Amino acid sequence: MDNNNNIEDILNSFDGIQKAEARPFMYTRVMARLNNEEANFWTKAGAFIARPLVIACCFITIIGTNLFFMIHSDTKQEETIISANSTAEILQNENSILASYTSYDLNR
Repeated sequence: MDNNNNIEDILNSFDGIQKAEARPFMYTRVMARLNNEEANFWTKAGAFIARPLVIACCFITIIGTNLFFMIHSDTKQEETIISANSTAEILQNENSILASYTSYDLNR
């Protein structure tokens, strides 16, 4: 029985509800404040960058630059340089490792 009274109390609490109303001229106040916003450098730059033409030009430039470097890269020359320098670099790295271990004083 107590459960039924609790449910009826909850349902009766909605009896006095009224529709929410905004203050007079609220819409015009909000719109006036939005229109009076200062246009600084960042808002202008963001509006410019967000244009589809600017985005398309940046995309084409990036793709074009990548294609240029892919076409004009000389892979044979890079391979010979890598193979010639790899032996010298390996030996130099081993010498520097040995030098660092031999100069370390363990008695400190």
